[in-house]
Amino acid sequence: MTRLVHPSTRVLVLAVTVVLTAVYACRTPESAPAAAQAAGADANAEDAQNVRQVGYNDLQGRQSLQLIARSDAANGNWVYVGHQPNDRPDDEEPQMNPITGQAEINGTSIIDITDPAKPTTRWHIPGISGANHRGVSVVYDYKHDTSGRDYLVRSSDTGKEFRFQIFDITDRGTNPKAITLVSEITGTPPNSCGPGCGGPFITRAHKGFWSEESGYYYTASGEPGFRNTLLHIWDLKDPKTPKFVGRTWLPGMKDTEDKALYQGQYVHHPTVDEANNRMYIGFRNTSGLMGAWDIVDRANPKLLWSYDTKPPNRGPHTLTPIVYQQLPNFHGDALPRTYLFMTDEAAGPEDSAPCTSGVRTRAYMFDVTGESRPTQVSQWEVPVGDFCTKGGRFGVHQHAEFVNGRLNRHENRIAWLAYFNAGVRVLDLSDPYNMKELGYYIPKTNERSHRSAEGQAVQIQINDVTIDHRGLAYATDRVGTGLFVLEYTGDRDETQ
Repeated sequence: MTRLVHPSTRVLVLAVTVVLTAVYACRTPESAPAAAQAAGADANAEDAQNVRQVGYNDLQGRQSLQLIARSDAANGNWVYVGHQPNDRPDDEEPQMNPITGQAEINGTSIIDITDPAKPTTRWHIPGISGANHRGVSVVYDYKHDTSGRDYLVRSSDTGKEFRFQIFDITDRGTNPKAITLVSEITGTPPNSCGPGCGGPFITRAHKGFWSEESGYYYTASGEPGFRNTLLHIWDLKDPKTPKFVGRTWLPGMKDTEDKALYQGQYVHHPTVDEANNRMYIGFRNTSGLMGAWDIVDRANPKLLWSYDTKPPNRGPHTLTPIVYQQLPNFHGDALPRTYLFMTDEAAGPEDSAPCTSGVRTRAYMFDVTGESRPTQVSQWEVPVGDFCTKGGRFGVHQHAEFVNGRLNRHENRIAWLAYFNAGVRVLDLSDPYNMKELGYYIPKTNERSHRSAEGQAVQIQINDVTIDHRGLAYATDRVGTGLFVLEYTGDRDETQ
Protein backbone atom coordinates (compact mmCIF):
# COMPACT_ATOMS: atom_id res chain seq x y z
CA MET A 1 0.00 0.00 0.00
CA THR A 2 1.26 3.47 -0.80
CA ARG A 3 -0.06 6.88 0.11
CA LEU A 4 0.07 9.57 -2.53
CA VAL A 5 -0.44 13.26 -2.01
CA HIS A 6 -2.79 15.59 -3.87
CA PRO A 7 -1.04 18.92 -4.61
CA SER A 8 -3.84 21.30 -3.70
CA THR A 9 -1.45 24.23 -3.92
CA ARG A 10 -1.28 23.65 -7.67
CA VAL A 11 -4.94 24.39 -8.28
CA LEU A 12 -4.24 27.64 -10.15
CA VAL A 13 -1.27 26.45 -12.17
CA LEU A 14 -1.59 25.90 -15.91
CA ALA A 15 0.87 23.67 -17.71
CA VAL A 16 0.98 21.74 -20.92
CA THR A 17 -1.94 19.32 -21.09
CA VAL A 18 0.17 16.21 -21.54
CA VAL A 19 2.13 16.95 -18.38
CA LEU A 20 -0.92 17.80 -16.31
CA THR A 21 -2.86 14.79 -17.49
CA ALA A 22 0.05 12.58 -16.50
CA VAL A 23 0.12 14.23 -13.09
CA TYR A 24 -3.61 13.65 -12.72
CA ALA A 25 -3.24 10.00 -13.58
CA CYS A 26 -1.11 9.31 -10.52
CA ARG A 27 -2.27 11.92 -8.04
CA THR A 28 -4.38 11.45 -4.96
CA PRO A 29 -5.56 14.06 -2.53
CA GLU A 30 -3.62 15.69 0.24
CA SER A 31 -3.71 14.63 3.86
CA ALA A 32 -4.22 17.69 6.04
CA PRO A 33 -5.94 18.45 9.34
CA ALA A 34 -8.50 20.61 7.57
CA ALA A 35 -9.25 18.00 4.95
CA ALA A 36 -12.15 16.37 6.79
CA GLN A 37 -14.79 19.05 6.44
CA ALA A 38 -17.46 19.21 9.07
CA ALA A 39 -21.01 19.58 7.78
CA GLY A 40 -21.80 23.27 7.44
CA ALA A 41 -18.15 24.37 7.27
CA ASP A 42 -18.72 25.46 3.66
CA ALA A 43 -21.29 28.25 3.48
CA ASN A 44 -22.28 27.12 -0.01
CA ALA A 45 -22.90 23.50 1.00
CA GLU A 46 -25.96 21.91 2.51
CA ASP A 47 -23.62 19.11 3.56
CA ALA A 48 -20.06 18.14 2.63
CA GLN A 49 -17.26 15.80 3.56
CA ASN A 50 -13.75 15.88 2.09
CA VAL A 51 -14.92 17.99 -0.86
CA ARG A 52 -14.86 21.78 -1.09
CA GLN A 53 -16.30 24.26 -3.56
CA VAL A 54 -13.58 26.05 -5.53
CA GLY A 55 -15.77 28.14 -7.82
CA TYR A 56 -19.30 28.80 -9.09
CA ASN A 57 -21.05 30.11 -12.22
CA ASP A 58 -24.77 30.84 -12.41
CA LEU A 59 -24.99 29.83 -16.11
CA GLN A 60 -27.36 32.76 -16.62
CA GLY A 61 -30.04 30.68 -14.91
CA ARG A 62 -30.13 28.22 -17.81
CA GLN A 63 -31.06 24.63 -17.01
CA SER A 64 -28.05 22.42 -17.71
CA LEU A 65 -27.08 18.85 -18.47
CA GLN A 66 -23.87 17.47 -20.02
CA LEU A 67 -20.59 19.33 -19.79
CA ILE A 68 -17.08 18.72 -21.06
CA ALA A 69 -13.76 20.28 -19.99
CA ARG A 70 -10.91 20.84 -22.45
CA SER A 71 -7.62 22.63 -21.75
CA ASP A 72 -4.18 22.89 -23.26
CA ALA A 73 -1.43 25.50 -23.48
CA ALA A 74 -2.33 26.56 -27.02
CA ASN A 75 -6.10 26.82 -26.63
CA GLY A 76 -6.64 27.82 -23.02
CA ASN A 77 -8.97 26.38 -20.41
CA TRP A 78 -12.65 25.82 -21.11
CA VAL A 79 -15.80 24.05 -20.01
CA TYR A 80 -18.64 23.61 -22.49
CA VAL A 81 -22.15 23.19 -21.08
CA GLY A 82 -25.18 21.75 -22.87
CA HIS A 83 -28.52 23.28 -21.88
CA GLN A 84 -32.15 22.22 -22.08
CA PRO A 85 -35.39 24.23 -21.94
CA ASN A 86 -36.11 25.40 -18.40
CA ASP A 87 -38.79 23.47 -16.55
CA ARG A 88 -39.66 26.37 -14.26
CA PRO A 89 -43.29 27.34 -15.05
CA ASP A 90 -42.68 31.10 -14.79
CA ASP A 91 -39.49 31.06 -16.87
CA GLU A 92 -40.06 32.37 -20.34
CA GLU A 93 -37.81 31.48 -23.22
CA PRO A 94 -35.77 33.10 -24.54
CA GLN A 95 -33.70 34.28 -21.57
CA MET A 96 -31.47 37.32 -21.34
CA ASN A 97 -27.79 36.91 -22.16
CA PRO A 98 -25.96 39.83 -20.44
CA ILE A 99 -22.98 39.43 -22.77
CA THR A 100 -24.93 40.26 -25.91
CA GLY A 101 -27.86 42.08 -24.33
CA GLN A 102 -30.12 39.73 -26.30
CA ALA A 103 -32.77 37.27 -25.15
CA GLU A 104 -31.61 33.83 -26.27
CA ILE A 105 -33.08 30.33 -26.19
CA ASN A 106 -31.06 27.90 -24.05
CA GLY A 107 -28.26 26.40 -26.14
CA THR A 108 -24.58 25.94 -25.28
CA SER A 109 -22.43 27.93 -22.85
CA ILE A 110 -18.68 28.40 -23.23
CA ILE A 111 -16.98 28.96 -19.85
CA ASP A 112 -13.40 30.17 -19.28
CA ILE A 113 -11.91 28.16 -16.39
CA THR A 114 -8.38 29.59 -16.40
CA ASP A 115 -9.14 30.67 -12.84
CA PRO A 116 -11.33 27.86 -11.50
CA ALA A 117 -12.34 30.07 -8.58
CA LYS A 118 -14.01 32.41 -11.07
CA PRO A 119 -15.36 30.42 -14.02
CA THR A 120 -16.51 33.06 -16.50
CA THR A 121 -19.10 32.75 -19.26
CA ARG A 122 -17.48 34.04 -22.46
CA TRP A 123 -20.24 33.12 -24.89
CA HIS A 124 -23.58 31.42 -25.30
CA ILE A 125 -24.59 29.78 -28.58
CA PRO A 126 -28.37 30.22 -28.77
CA GLY A 127 -30.50 27.14 -29.11
CA ILE A 128 -33.52 26.14 -31.18
CA SER A 129 -36.94 26.67 -29.62
CA GLY A 130 -38.16 23.51 -27.88
CA ALA A 131 -34.92 21.62 -28.50
CA ASN A 132 -32.81 19.97 -25.83
CA HIS A 133 -29.14 20.69 -26.53
CA ARG A 134 -27.94 18.42 -23.75
CA GLY A 135 -24.99 16.76 -25.50
CA VAL A 136 -21.71 18.49 -26.39
CA SER A 137 -18.32 17.34 -27.71
CA VAL A 138 -15.29 19.35 -28.90
CA VAL A 139 -12.12 18.86 -30.95
CA TYR A 140 -9.08 21.17 -31.06
CA ASP A 141 -6.51 22.02 -33.75
CA TYR A 142 -8.30 19.74 -36.17
CA LYS A 143 -5.88 17.96 -38.45
CA HIS A 144 -8.21 15.95 -40.66
CA ASP A 145 -9.38 18.90 -42.75
CA THR A 146 -5.90 20.53 -42.49
CA SER A 147 -7.57 23.65 -41.06
CA GLY A 148 -6.21 23.50 -37.52
CA ARG A 149 -9.58 24.90 -36.42
CA ASP A 150 -11.52 24.04 -33.25
CA TYR A 151 -15.02 22.60 -33.54
CA LEU A 152 -17.96 21.88 -31.27
CA VAL A 153 -20.82 19.51 -32.01
CA ARG A 154 -24.03 19.52 -29.99
CA SER A 155 -27.23 17.52 -29.97
CA SER A 156 -30.61 18.98 -30.84
CA ASP A 157 -32.90 16.51 -29.11
CA THR A 158 -36.69 16.62 -28.67
CA GLY A 159 -38.62 19.41 -30.31
CA LYS A 160 -39.87 19.06 -33.88
CA GLU A 161 -36.63 18.22 -35.65
CA PHE A 162 -33.72 16.07 -34.49
CA ARG A 163 -30.16 16.89 -35.54
CA PHE A 164 -26.54 17.34 -34.52
CA GLN A 165 -25.05 20.79 -35.16
CA ILE A 166 -21.36 21.47 -35.82
CA PHE A 167 -19.87 24.88 -34.99
CA ASP A 168 -16.47 26.47 -35.61
CA ILE A 169 -15.45 27.80 -32.17
CA THR A 170 -11.81 28.69 -32.90
CA ASP A 171 -12.27 32.37 -31.99
CA ARG A 172 -14.21 31.77 -28.76
CA GLY A 173 -11.53 33.52 -26.66
CA THR A 174 -10.81 36.50 -28.91
CA ASN A 175 -13.88 37.10 -31.05
CA PRO A 176 -16.74 34.80 -30.02
CA LYS A 177 -19.10 36.62 -32.36
CA ALA A 178 -17.24 34.76 -35.12
CA ILE A 179 -18.55 31.38 -33.90
CA THR A 180 -20.45 29.96 -36.87
CA LEU A 181 -22.60 26.96 -37.74
CA VAL A 182 -20.61 24.76 -40.13
CA SER A 183 -23.02 21.93 -40.88
CA GLU A 184 -25.77 19.71 -39.53
CA ILE A 185 -26.40 15.97 -39.39
CA THR A 186 -30.12 15.39 -39.84
CA GLY A 187 -30.39 11.70 -40.68
CA THR A 188 -29.05 8.62 -42.41
CA PRO A 189 -29.23 7.81 -46.13
CA PRO A 190 -32.76 6.62 -47.00
CA ASN A 191 -33.08 2.85 -47.58
CA SER A 192 -29.52 2.33 -46.31
CA CYS A 193 -30.65 -0.53 -44.02
CA GLY A 194 -33.37 -1.98 -46.25
CA PRO A 195 -36.49 -0.69 -47.99
CA GLY A 196 -37.96 2.15 -45.92
CA CYS A 197 -35.12 1.86 -43.40
CA GLY A 198 -33.05 5.00 -42.89
CA GLY A 199 -33.80 8.65 -43.40
CA PRO A 200 -34.35 11.78 -41.28
CA PHE A 201 -33.84 11.27 -37.55
CA ILE A 202 -36.87 10.28 -35.49
CA THR A 203 -37.27 9.62 -31.73
CA ARG A 204 -33.97 11.22 -30.61
CA ALA A 205 -30.62 12.80 -31.40
CA HIS A 206 -29.34 12.34 -27.88
CA LYS A 207 -25.59 12.39 -27.27
CA GLY A 208 -22.37 11.72 -29.10
CA PHE A 209 -18.58 11.57 -28.92
CA TRP A 210 -16.32 13.15 -31.56
CA SER A 211 -12.84 11.64 -31.66
CA GLU A 212 -10.11 14.19 -32.28
CA GLU A 213 -7.71 11.38 -33.17
CA SER A 214 -9.74 9.47 -35.76
CA GLY A 215 -12.24 12.08 -36.94
CA TYR A 216 -15.18 9.74 -36.31
CA TYR A 217 -18.32 10.79 -34.45
CA TYR A 218 -20.39 8.23 -32.53
CA THR A 219 -24.03 9.16 -31.81
CA ALA A 220 -27.18 7.88 -30.14
CA SER A 221 -29.88 8.70 -32.67
CA GLY A 222 -33.06 7.23 -34.10
CA GLU A 223 -34.05 6.58 -37.72
CA PRO A 224 -36.95 5.00 -39.62
CA GLY A 225 -36.88 1.20 -39.51
CA PHE A 226 -36.01 0.89 -35.82
CA ARG A 227 -38.10 0.73 -32.66
CA ASN A 228 -35.81 3.01 -30.69
CA THR A 229 -32.55 4.96 -30.66
CA LEU A 230 -29.52 3.07 -32.00
CA LEU A 231 -25.80 3.79 -32.50
CA HIS A 232 -24.61 5.61 -35.61
CA ILE A 233 -21.04 6.32 -36.70
CA TRP A 234 -20.11 9.29 -38.90
CA ASP A 235 -16.99 10.44 -40.72
CA LEU A 236 -16.37 14.07 -39.72
CA LYS A 237 -12.90 14.39 -41.19
CA ASP A 238 -14.40 17.23 -43.18
CA PRO A 239 -16.83 18.83 -40.71
CA LYS A 240 -18.51 20.71 -43.56
CA THR A 241 -19.62 17.46 -45.21
CA PRO A 242 -20.46 14.76 -42.63
CA LYS A 243 -20.61 11.24 -44.05
CA PHE A 244 -22.54 8.27 -42.71
CA VAL A 245 -20.31 5.26 -41.94
CA GLY A 246 -22.25 2.59 -40.06
CA ARG A 247 -24.73 1.59 -37.37
CA THR A 248 -25.25 -1.03 -34.68
CA TRP A 249 -27.99 -2.14 -32.30
CA LEU A 250 -29.11 -5.11 -30.22
CA PRO A 251 -31.38 -7.84 -31.64
CA GLY A 252 -35.05 -6.92 -31.51
CA MET A 253 -34.54 -3.20 -32.01
CA LYS A 254 -35.07 -3.29 -35.78
CA ASP A 255 -38.66 -3.31 -37.03
CA THR A 256 -38.08 -6.47 -39.07
CA GLU A 257 -36.63 -8.40 -36.12
CA ASP A 258 -38.46 -10.52 -33.56
CA LYS A 259 -40.33 -8.08 -31.35
CA ALA A 260 -40.18 -10.57 -28.49
CA LEU A 261 -36.48 -9.63 -28.16
CA TYR A 262 -37.35 -5.96 -27.72
CA GLN A 263 -37.42 -4.76 -24.09
CA GLY A 264 -37.80 -1.05 -24.84
CA GLN A 265 -34.01 -0.68 -24.89
CA TYR A 266 -32.40 2.30 -26.53
CA VAL A 267 -28.81 3.41 -26.92
CA HIS A 268 -28.30 6.13 -24.35
CA HIS A 269 -24.79 7.07 -25.48
CA PRO A 270 -21.54 5.29 -26.32
CA THR A 271 -18.30 5.13 -24.36
CA VAL A 272 -15.60 4.92 -27.01
CA ASP A 273 -12.15 3.44 -26.35
CA GLU A 274 -10.52 3.82 -29.75
CA ALA A 275 -7.06 2.98 -28.40
CA ASN A 276 -8.34 -0.55 -27.83
CA ASN A 277 -10.91 -0.60 -30.64
CA ARG A 278 -13.76 -0.99 -28.17
CA MET A 279 -17.11 0.68 -27.65
CA TYR A 280 -19.41 0.20 -24.65
CA ILE A 281 -23.10 1.08 -24.58
CA GLY A 282 -25.72 1.19 -21.86
CA PHE A 283 -29.34 0.66 -22.96
CA ARG A 284 -31.72 2.69 -20.87
CA ASN A 285 -35.50 2.80 -20.65
CA THR A 286 -37.28 -0.40 -19.60
CA SER A 287 -34.26 -2.62 -20.34
CA GLY A 288 -31.24 -3.39 -18.20
CA LEU A 289 -29.01 -4.25 -21.14
CA MET A 290 -25.44 -3.25 -21.83
CA GLY A 291 -22.96 -4.38 -24.46
CA ALA A 292 -19.44 -4.17 -25.89
CA TRP A 293 -18.41 -3.88 -29.55
CA ASP A 294 -15.24 -4.29 -31.57
CA ILE A 295 -14.96 -1.16 -33.76
CA VAL A 296 -12.01 -2.11 -35.97
CA ASP A 297 -14.50 -2.01 -38.85
CA ARG A 298 -16.61 1.04 -38.08
CA ALA A 299 -18.94 0.32 -40.95
CA ASN A 300 -19.86 -2.96 -39.26
CA PRO A 301 -19.16 -2.92 -35.50
CA LYS A 302 -18.97 -6.44 -34.08
CA LEU A 303 -20.96 -7.27 -30.95
CA LEU A 304 -18.65 -9.02 -28.47
CA TRP A 305 -21.13 -9.51 -25.66
CA SER A 306 -24.39 -8.22 -24.25
CA TYR A 307 -25.65 -8.62 -20.71
CA ASP A 308 -28.99 -7.99 -19.05
CA THR A 309 -28.63 -6.48 -15.59
CA LYS A 310 -32.40 -6.42 -14.99
CA PRO A 311 -33.76 -7.74 -12.75
CA PRO A 312 -32.88 -6.44 -10.27
CA ASN A 313 -30.82 -3.54 -11.68
CA ARG A 314 -32.44 -0.51 -13.27
CA GLY A 315 -30.63 0.08 -16.56
CA PRO A 316 -27.05 1.10 -17.48
CA HIS A 317 -26.36 4.76 -18.29
CA THR A 318 -22.57 5.27 -18.21
CA LEU A 319 -19.84 2.62 -18.61
CA THR A 320 -16.09 3.14 -18.31
CA PRO A 321 -13.40 0.41 -18.62
CA ILE A 322 -10.67 0.12 -15.97
CA VAL A 323 -7.58 -2.08 -16.22
CA TYR A 324 -6.02 -3.36 -12.98
CA GLN A 325 -2.43 -4.60 -13.14
CA GLN A 326 -2.49 -5.66 -9.48
CA LEU A 327 -5.35 -6.90 -7.32
CA PRO A 328 -5.69 -8.71 -4.00
CA ASN A 329 -6.22 -12.46 -4.53
CA PHE A 330 -5.13 -12.35 -8.19
CA HIS A 331 -1.66 -13.10 -9.53
CA GLY A 332 0.23 -14.57 -12.47
CA ASP A 333 -1.76 -15.15 -15.65
CA ALA A 334 -4.96 -13.92 -13.95
CA LEU A 335 -3.60 -10.40 -14.40
CA PRO A 336 -4.15 -7.86 -15.79
CA ARG A 337 -7.92 -7.75 -15.41
CA THR A 338 -10.45 -5.43 -17.02
CA TYR A 339 -13.53 -4.14 -15.24
CA LEU A 340 -16.43 -1.92 -16.23
CA PHE A 341 -17.59 0.73 -13.79
CA MET A 342 -21.28 1.26 -14.49
CA THR A 343 -23.88 3.70 -13.21
CA ASP A 344 -27.66 3.51 -13.64
CA GLU A 345 -29.82 6.55 -14.24
CA ALA A 346 -32.43 7.79 -11.80
CA ALA A 347 -35.25 9.23 -13.86
CA GLY A 348 -38.80 10.47 -13.55
CA PRO A 349 -41.50 10.01 -10.93
CA GLU A 350 -40.35 6.57 -9.79
CA ASP A 351 -37.12 8.06 -8.44
CA SER A 352 -38.64 11.26 -7.08
CA ALA A 353 -40.21 11.65 -3.65
CA PRO A 354 -41.52 9.32 -2.33
CA CYS A 355 -39.37 6.97 -4.54
CA THR A 356 -41.97 4.48 -5.69
CA SER A 357 -39.49 2.26 -7.52
CA GLY A 358 -38.64 -0.86 -5.58
CA VAL A 359 -34.98 -0.65 -6.62
CA ARG A 360 -32.70 2.37 -6.28
CA THR A 361 -30.23 3.33 -8.98
CA ARG A 362 -26.65 2.46 -8.02
CA ALA A 363 -23.04 2.14 -9.13
CA TYR A 364 -21.73 -1.30 -10.13
CA MET A 365 -18.45 -3.00 -10.98
CA PHE A 366 -18.31 -5.81 -13.55
CA ASP A 367 -15.39 -8.07 -14.39
CA VAL A 368 -15.22 -8.23 -18.21
CA THR A 369 -11.80 -9.87 -18.52
CA GLY A 370 -11.78 -12.13 -21.57
CA GLU A 371 -14.74 -10.32 -23.13
CA SER A 372 -17.14 -13.21 -22.79
CA ARG A 373 -19.77 -12.82 -20.05
CA PRO A 374 -19.60 -9.92 -17.57
CA THR A 375 -19.65 -10.83 -13.90
CA GLN A 376 -20.95 -8.34 -11.35
CA VAL A 377 -18.48 -8.23 -8.46
CA SER A 378 -19.80 -5.33 -6.36
CA GLN A 379 -22.25 -2.47 -6.07
CA TRP A 380 -22.46 0.77 -4.14
CA GLU A 381 -25.20 3.24 -3.29
CA VAL A 382 -25.94 6.20 -1.04
CA PRO A 383 -28.11 5.10 1.90
CA VAL A 384 -31.69 6.28 1.42
CA GLY A 385 -31.88 8.26 4.67
CA ASP A 386 -34.26 11.17 4.04
CA PHE A 387 -33.40 11.55 0.35
CA CYS A 388 -36.67 9.92 -0.73
CA THR A 389 -38.75 12.34 1.33
CA LYS A 390 -36.94 15.66 0.88
CA GLY A 391 -38.00 16.13 -2.75
CA GLY A 392 -36.61 15.82 -6.26
CA ARG A 393 -34.94 12.79 -7.79
CA PHE A 394 -32.77 10.56 -5.63
CA GLY A 395 -30.22 8.25 -7.19
CA VAL A 396 -27.18 8.26 -9.41
CA HIS A 397 -27.41 9.76 -12.90
CA GLN A 398 -23.91 9.28 -14.31
CA HIS A 399 -20.24 9.33 -13.40
CA ALA A 400 -17.42 11.40 -14.89
CA GLU A 401 -16.42 9.54 -18.04
CA PHE A 402 -13.95 12.17 -19.25
CA VAL A 403 -10.78 13.76 -17.91
CA ASN A 404 -9.88 16.85 -19.94
CA GLY A 405 -12.10 15.57 -22.73
CA ARG A 406 -10.44 12.16 -22.90
CA LEU A 407 -11.82 8.82 -21.72
CA ASN A 408 -11.56 8.54 -17.94
CA ARG A 409 -9.62 5.34 -17.26
CA HIS A 410 -9.64 6.00 -13.51
CA GLU A 411 -5.87 5.66 -13.23
CA ASN A 412 -6.05 7.28 -9.80
CA ARG A 413 -8.85 4.87 -8.83
CA ILE A 414 -11.26 7.70 -8.01
CA ALA A 415 -14.77 8.14 -9.44
CA TRP A 416 -16.97 11.24 -9.28
CA LEU A 417 -20.74 10.57 -9.39
CA ALA A 418 -23.65 12.93 -10.05
CA TYR A 419 -26.32 11.80 -7.59
CA PHE A 420 -29.22 14.24 -7.98
CA ASN A 421 -30.47 15.38 -4.53
CA ALA A 422 -27.57 13.54 -2.86
CA GLY A 423 -25.17 15.90 -4.64
CA VAL A 424 -21.77 14.82 -5.92
CA ARG A 425 -20.20 11.67 -4.45
CA VAL A 426 -16.56 10.54 -4.64
CA LEU A 427 -15.70 6.83 -4.63
CA ASP A 428 -12.52 4.85 -4.08
CA LEU A 429 -12.20 2.19 -6.79
CA SER A 430 -8.85 0.78 -5.58
CA ASP A 431 -10.52 -2.55 -4.87
CA PRO A 432 -13.26 -3.24 -7.44
CA TYR A 433 -14.74 -5.80 -5.05
CA ASN A 434 -15.09 -3.26 -2.24
CA MET A 435 -15.93 0.25 -3.45
CA LYS A 436 -15.91 2.87 -0.69
CA GLU A 437 -17.04 6.45 -0.41
CA LEU A 438 -14.30 9.04 0.04
CA GLY A 439 -16.42 12.16 0.29
CA TYR A 440 -19.39 14.11 -1.02
CA TYR A 441 -20.70 17.60 -1.66
CA ILE A 442 -24.37 18.65 -1.62
CA PRO A 443 -24.70 22.28 -2.76
CA LYS A 444 -27.35 24.58 -1.41
CA THR A 445 -30.07 25.74 -3.76
CA ASN A 446 -30.43 29.44 -4.51
CA GLU A 447 -32.88 31.94 -5.94
CA ARG A 448 -32.43 30.44 -9.43
CA SER A 449 -33.38 26.93 -8.32
CA HIS A 450 -36.81 25.54 -9.08
CA ARG A 451 -38.66 22.31 -8.36
CA SER A 452 -37.92 19.33 -10.59
CA ALA A 453 -41.59 18.46 -11.11
CA GLU A 454 -45.07 19.36 -9.97
CA GLY A 455 -45.53 18.56 -6.28
CA GLN A 456 -41.79 18.23 -5.57
CA ALA A 457 -39.94 20.42 -3.09
CA VAL A 458 -37.07 22.54 -4.43
CA GLN A 459 -33.90 20.48 -3.98
CA ILE A 460 -30.52 20.32 -5.65
CA GLN A 461 -30.49 17.98 -8.67
CA ILE A 462 -26.86 17.34 -9.65
CA ASN A 463 -27.11 15.97 -13.16
CA ASP A 464 -23.64 15.66 -14.70
CA VAL A 465 -20.01 15.82 -13.61
CA THR A 466 -16.72 15.94 -15.53
CA ILE A 467 -13.03 16.43 -14.63
CA ASP A 468 -10.51 18.98 -15.91
CA HIS A 469 -6.74 18.76 -16.45
CA ARG A 470 -6.11 19.71 -12.80
CA GLY A 471 -8.32 16.98 -11.38
CA LEU A 472 -11.04 19.45 -10.42
CA ALA A 473 -14.63 18.34 -10.90
CA TYR A 474 -17.34 20.40 -12.61
CA ALA A 475 -20.98 19.60 -11.83
CA THR A 476 -24.23 20.93 -13.29
CA ASP A 477 -27.61 21.14 -11.61
CA ARG A 478 -30.75 20.13 -13.49
CA VAL A 479 -32.99 22.74 -11.85
CA GLY A 480 -31.06 25.91 -12.70
CA THR A 481 -28.87 26.35 -9.60
CA GLY A 482 -25.68 26.68 -11.66
CA LEU A 483 -22.22 25.18 -12.24
CA PHE A 484 -20.06 24.05 -9.31
CA VAL A 485 -16.27 23.63 -9.36
CA LEU A 486 -15.23 21.10 -6.72
CA GLU A 487 -12.01 19.74 -5.25
CA TYR A 488 -11.50 16.54 -3.28
CA THR A 489 -9.55 17.37 -0.13
CA GLY A 490 -9.36 14.03 1.66
CA ASP A 491 -6.71 11.34 1.67
CA ARG A 492 -6.73 7.61 1.08
CA ASP A 493 -4.58 4.57 0.58
CA GLU A 494 -4.23 3.57 -3.04
CA THR A 495 -3.40 0.22 -4.56
CA GLN A 496 -2.10 0.34 -8.11
